[in-house]
Amino acid sequence: MKDKMISIRSNCLMAMLIVMIIITLTSCEDESDMAINKVASPVLLELQESPGELTAFFYELDKSGILDHTVGIDSIPLVNLQVEVFASTGSMGVFTTDVSGSFLVPFTEAKPNEFAGEYKGIAFRFLK
Repeated sequence: MKDKMISIRSNCLMAMLIVMIIITLTSCEDESDMAINKVASPVLLELQESPGELTAFFYELDKSGILDHTVGIDSIPLVNLQVEVFASTGSMGVFTTDVSGSFLVPFTEAKPNEFAGEYKGIAFRFLK
């Protein structure tokens, strides 16, 4: 009788272990899609601050020489790029880059901290 109880108990434990393994293996879902699609920014932003004004420089990175150590990555200024500039108080307007790929944003109270635009069909937004 004692051997039969031990056998029943071990069979029950084995069945519970198998059920737990099956539940664990089948309960996970493979989620290949991300909630937000992240795309690398098509432009590079550099800021230069002076009292009461901010200069924003926009560049495109030319990576064609990335494998050649004598060439490397080159920064090409973006001319005529339209960028909307925001501060904590709201939009400060739309600015267009000049031949050096830059524009000047004068400010009195709220410093510009967000830049949004589109380049080659890809939207970008920088929060600095």
